[in-house]
Amino acid sequence: MRKITALAFIFSIQIVFAQLPEGSHLLVSDITAQISSTSAYKILKFDHNGENGVVFTNQQLAWPQDIVIADIPNEGFRVLVSNLSSGRITKYDLDGNYVGNFATGIGGPTRMRIRNNILYVLQWFNQANPEYVLRFSLDGTQLSNFTNTGTRFSIGMDWDANGNFYVSSYGQGNPTNPPQVKKYNSSGTYEGVYVNQSALSGPTNIWFDKSGNGDLLVIDYNNNSVKRFDSNGFLLGSIITGLSTPEGVEFLSNGNFLIGNGLTGLIKMYTSDGSFAGNFVDAAASSQANLINPNAFLIMPSTLSTPDITSNKETLIYPTVGNQFKFNSEIVKRSDEIHIYNTIGEHIEMLTLDNNFTWSPKTYSNGVYFIHIISSGKKKVEKIVVKN
Repeated sequence: MRKITALAFIFSIQIVFAQLPEGSHLLVSDITAQISSTSAYKILKFDHNGENGVVFTNQQLAWPQDIVIADIPNEGFRVLVSNLSSGRITKYDLDGNYVGNFATGIGGPTRMRIRNNILYVLQWFNQANPEYVLRFSLDGTQLSNFTNTGTRFSIGMDWDANGNFYVSSYGQGNPTNPPQVKKYNSSGTYEGVYVNQSALSGPTNIWFDKSGNGDLLVIDYNNNSVKRFDSNGFLLGSIITGLSTPEGVEFLSNGNFLIGNGLTGLIKMYTSDGSFAGNFVDAAASSQANLINPNAFLIMPSTLSTPDITSNKETLIYPTVGNQFKFNSEIVKRSDEIHIYNTIGEHIEMLTLDNNFTWSPKTYSNGVYFIHIISSGKKKVEKIVVKN
């Protein structure tokens, strides 16, 4: 009985921690070089269990700040990394090879977000111009500034449910550059300070609690905590305390989220209410990969790096954008199974088509999905965009 109980306990622990989709990876920015002159900047890649970390890339990095994956026109999926010291956003293929610059001449780029096919970029310090929030099309073309005022030392951003935009300033602890969170409307016009320096000592990542009542959550780097603020910007309390220079956040499909614990080199997992769920990258995995100081991470879906897409150039589905799609009947007749996945690699459903080979995903949320068609052990993948 003791053996059965022990095995059941071990099995339950494995289920708790294996919460990324199987085959996906976690990319982690490590700013080790800021701590040790003998170490280099690197982006690490861990498996879906937070283990077996390897170097994804150490090429052309200069104090890396954030990681996003973008579907670049005429190139496909690329990994973009913002580099504070060089003012560049560097570009990598899905194997970590440097393939060029996405953008240059930025005043210390920090956080990046893709929204409606536009890349938004924060600036830390720009000697020539105010630190506006910048915008780029996904081909690298710089667009007009998003905000009408600058925010020096900006390092966190998000939108609320009404489309208003918020940006955090880490600040310098003085009246000229206080730690704070600013609010802009959906057009980027400044509306005022949302959270002032009395409640913060060094904010970094910010996000709105979409599973609850829309409160703003803020990682306070210098206070080693995550704080919750209501819709008026008033402090409700800390949902997480006892961290060690925390920075970086990523969200799992079950509502849990990951936070980097800088001084210990760990990536911690919490439930949506801030309860500790365990170390996703624990001490053993961190040591094995030489992870010293995580400051940003991103889930890389397995669907992006599928190596066995067939070379057959036949069109599988058309159109590729809309709410009703027609499959190529000849391909379908030769296939064994058709599956739908979302952008983080989660399996949505296995399709059964009607006699007209049409499909209407009316119950799907708008967004990007991947069609996997399997035939004799081979797989073809095509991307669609659902717009209901």
